[in-house]
Amino acid sequence: MRVVLEILDGPLAGRTVELSAGESVSVGRTAKSQLMLPHDNFLSGLHFLVEFTQAGVVLRDCNSSNGTWVNGDRVTERPLGDGDQISAGQTRFRVCSEMEDEADKRSSTVLFAVPKFQEQTGVHSIEAPAFSAEQQRVIDYLKQLPAPLFGLLNAEIEQHVPHFLMGSGEPFQFLSEGLGVDQMQPPAVYLTQFTPSSVLLPRLIQEGWGKPWMTFVTSQHPAPELARHLRNLMLVSTADQRPFYFRYFDPRLLPVLLPSFNGQELSQFFGPVHTMLIADPADPARLLEFGLTPQGLAGRALALR
Repeated sequence: MRVVLEILDGPLAGRTVELSAGESVSVGRTAKSQLMLPHDNFLSGLHFLVEFTQAGVVLRDCNSSNGTWVNGDRVTERPLGDGDQISAGQTRFRVCSEMEDEADKRSSTVLFAVPKFQEQTGVHSIEAPAFSAEQQRVIDYLKQLPAPLFGLLNAEIEQHVPHFLMGSGEPFQFLSEGLGVDQMQPPAVYLTQFTPSSVLLPRLIQEGWGKPWMTFVTSQHPAPELARHLRNLMLVSTADQRPFYFRYFDPRLLPVLLPSFNGQELSQFFGPVHTMLIADPADPARLLEFGLTPQGLAGRALALR
C-alpha cells in the first residue's frame, strides 16, 4: 500500500507526494522542507511532517507559527487515515491510501525542495530538446544581452512555474511574499535570475514563449534591489487611496501600458530595470523590447522568422 498526500489549493493544486512504508515527507515554505510551497506566506519554513511508519501514517507539527489542523482540529501529533484533510497556512492537503497497482496507473507529480547547487550533478548533460527556429532565435538573443537577465513568471496562469523552478539550479524568489490587500490573495509571481549556462531559460522558452505568463527584464543592479522594486510595483493605490494589485508583469498589458506613461511615471516604473522583453501578444513571431532613454520610452521589435 502507498499513501498519497495531495495539495488541494494554490498554484500547486493537484500535485501529489507518494509515500511507501518507512518513508516520510516534510512540508513548509522554504528549502528546510522536502515539499516546498514558497507561495504560501502563512506556512512556517518547516511546518509539519508526515511519516508512514509500521504502525500507520502519523502527522507531526514542527513547532509551526500558525499551527497544523486535521479535519478542523489543531494538532501537534495525530494518526492519519484515508480521506483526512490537513490544513496548514493557507493550503489544504488530502490524505489518500491506495494499493500498489492503483499507484502504478497514475502519474506521480512528486515535488521536492531544490537541492544544493553542488548536488545537482549531471544537470547540464540533459539531452537538448528540439526547438523551433523562432524559439532558438529567442534563446540566442536573450543569452547575448549585455545586462544580467531575469524572468517574471506568473504561476496564476501557468501552475507548473514552481515545478520548473524547483530543481533548476537557478536562484528564484516568490515576489509576492507578504503582500496583502484585505482578503485578496496577491499574484503568484516568481522572479528568477538566469545564469550564463542556464538550462531553465531554454525550457521556459519552449514551454511558454508566446503565452501570457512570462516576461523578461534586464538589470545591472543587484538582484535584491531589483526584487524590491518589482515587488513594490505590484501593490499600488488609486487616486482615492484604494489599494489594488498592479499586474504590470502581464505581457498582454505592457505594450498598451508603457506608451500611456509620462516621463516621471516611466522613470518610476523602470527604476533599476534596463529593458523589458516579451513575445508580441499580437504575433509571437516578434520579440518586443522596451527601455527608457533620456528622450523617453524606446521600443523595438525583433522579427524571429
